[in-house]
Amino acid sequence: MIRKMLYKSERKGGGYTVSLIKPEGHYQVRWRLIAEEGRAITNGEITVTVIDVQHRKDCEAWNDCDLPEELKTETIGEGIQ
Repeated sequence: MIRKMLYKSERKGGGYTVSLIKPEGHYQVRWRLIAEEGRAITNGEITVTVIDVQHRKDCEAWNDCDLPEELKTETIGEGIQ
């Protein structure tokens, strides 16, 4: 599982930006968890390939697992014959 630190900041005029680039001023840290190629991650209830979590301690609840059939999708290369 890959962990990436994200920065959430409020935009002028409303809305939010979530980015890998640390903004100037006020921001909140988030974490993006990304499953390795051909794998998934689970917290025991939800199984996904990518998820954003709010706190670093939330990362500890997620573990690598096999990719379920329902999450397997055809890649562009596989679809071209």
